[in-house]
Amino acid sequence: MYPIKQQQADSEIHEDQFPNLVNTLDEELTLDLGANAEIDAEDIYEVLVGACADRTSVLTLCGSSENSPVANTILYHLRTSR
Repeated sequence: MYPIKQQQADSEIHEDQFPNLVNTLDEELTLDLGANAEIDAEDIYEVLVGACADRTSVLTLCGSSENSPVANTILYHLRTSR
């Protein structure tokens, strides 16, 4: 018998996977942002996936991106959402 070679997952997040990962988070996690929130859950999920893809923090990603929300806003909603 030959040993079975297990295929390991690619450790990279590819650009074409990005929307699917954001949609999966949106389906699996519920963020209660309140009626007056300046951002929506999808914005938060995009930052989280982007930070993971870049192997960096939310703070670093938001600080280096022109179009991202303010990092403290993202972190506040993650801490306070139920």
